[in-house]
Amino acid sequence: MATTLPKPKKMLNTVSSAVDDALAGLVMLNKELAILENERVIMRRDHASMIGKVKLISGGGSGHEPTPTGFVGQGMLTAVVMGDIFMAPPTSAILKTIKEIGKDHHEGVLLIVHNYMGDRLNFGIALERALSEGMKVKMLVVGEDCSMPDVPKVEGRRGLTGCILIHKMAGAMAEEGRSLEDIFQRCKSLAVSDMATINVGWNLTSTLARNAEVPLLTDEEAELGLGFNYEPGIHTIPLGTTAEVVQIMLAHMINSSSQTHISLDTNCGIALLINNVGGSSKLEEQVFAMETLRQLLMNGYKVKRSYSGSFMTSLDMLGFSITLLNLTSPDILRYLDAPTSAPAWPRTLCGGCSAEDDSQDNLSIYVQGRIPHAEMEMARRGKLLFGPHISEKSGHSLLQVLSFAADALIACEKQLNVNDMDGGDGDCGTTLRKGAVAVKEAINAGHFNSWRPYAVLEIISFCCERSMGGLTGALYSIFFAAASKPFHAMREDAVVNAQSWLDALQAGTKAVMLYGQAEEGDRTMVDSLVAAATALKAALEADPDDHVEAARSAAMAAESATQTTIRSEARIGKARMYKGRSFLQPDPGAHAISIWMRAVYEGVRLLF
Repeated sequence: MATTLPKPKKMLNTVSSAVDDALAGLVMLNKELAILENERVIMRRDHASMIGKVKLISGGGSGHEPTPTGFVGQGMLTAVVMGDIFMAPPTSAILKTIKEIGKDHHEGVLLIVHNYMGDRLNFGIALERALSEGMKVKMLVVGEDCSMPDVPKVEGRRGLTGCILIHKMAGAMAEEGRSLEDIFQRCKSLAVSDMATINVGWNLTSTLARNAEVPLLTDEEAELGLGFNYEPGIHTIPLGTTAEVVQIMLAHMINSSSQTHISLDTNCGIALLINNVGGSSKLEEQVFAMETLRQLLMNGYKVKRSYSGSFMTSLDMLGFSITLLNLTSPDILRYLDAPTSAPAWPRTLCGGCSAEDDSQDNLSIYVQGRIPHAEMEMARRGKLLFGPHISEKSGHSLLQVLSFAADALIACEKQLNVNDMDGGDGDCGTTLRKGAVAVKEAINAGHFNSWRPYAVLEIISFCCERSMGGLTGALYSIFFAAASKPFHAMREDAVVNAQSWLDALQAGTKAVMLYGQAEEGDRTMVDSLVAAATALKAALEADPDDHVEAARSAAMAAESATQTTIRSEARIGKARMYKGRSFLQPDPGAHAISIWMRAVYEGVRLLF
């Protein structure tokens, strides 16, 4: 039975106008470029002024943006000719472009073509017709795919992202005034002998992918060597960690048993191009780049230049490609570093390094802060020596109560996540668990000065800040930092009593309301905090010495307030987006307060 994949949504006006709209958008953003009237051709407006310089034309099917349209500009391509999605441009448009920019241009025109059958044939026909009309034209076909163990006899190696480096090399050489033959021979030599690319892809949900001869992948699989037009790769691999996938890719690239492998020399530098095929996030891309660089450096290779971005995409495919270029002579770096106005070429901060400069090869990615960590830690610890003391026995009991509260939150992680799925991200319990674990670790490591309540609350605040993250972490850090302030204001010889803890609870609650902009009734943690503080105040007014009853009243009030949030309308936070809907679960923030309030009560009942 065939598997039906969801149809991906595209932000387009119409499918039929997508290519033309995209070309128009590129030119509207980059005034140095223009569209050749009645054609899908992007060209430099100033190409007529390129006297004494070879002109460069590339092209291919659309759907791989910014390749090649984004690489038109001074120092790179002069023009590109585009076809429909994944379709070679028509010969007539290619020939028209050659004539448009090459007429009476004695330095000649170089066609740089990705090695795909349709592109090679259509550009080849245009080349022959241009030559028959006496024009000075040559064609360089770039194919550097190293995924196949043998070079296909008819098709040859596919042209992938390495072609972009050839565009850059050829463009810089042309700006330098090098001849058509020089540019052709030098770039051909690099493409054939010193460059290789491998691609890995997954999430093949595109309509084009479903029509291609690619095996349907599971969520745990990726296709190694997958083509940018969704041509089948060599085999599927487990979609494991980034490190595992990168290791497979690099090992395949340098495998000497493969006819298409690249020979890398640890004494010769390399340029690295990481390509995000289009559907992966920037965060994933940077992790992939980090892992690729790390593994190359660990194996002794000198990465002199590295580029990362979406250079050649394939609609909504998820995946990455790795391109390696041997820097066999210093002028290669000079050409890579040469300026260009092409909008898609990356502006890297290593471009100012000379080809011979090795000083940055082993440069650490970290710099030491001006304020040493030890100095900051001493300042933080010194700051904790404020406020009144409590007895050693009371201090140990306080830490036991704190441990009870942390254990309760850890135990209720899943339930709080369930609560949070009803209008939130479903991670409230996990976030609070991180804070609770951090507090437990701090207790076990002896970091708490258990005889100063101010220090205890400040350290809890610090644990929440460092471990939890997000809005919950910030609010808990603010709560405990503010709760510590009443103790900071007390003299060292002052007596700590139940009223002191009420003052702390009230101060923390006010701070959460101030910075979180929440009020009672907004369906947040504030509902339980306000209820607990109100009940604790009333109980202490009734009997200041009955600490257990006061703690019980606060816990019960928090639990009651938590239940009312099921019927409340959310007026703040993500849940407010579900305006007017009924909730099945209590607010997770309010529920969390009632959980640790109940644990505090049980601890007070047992220990005080």
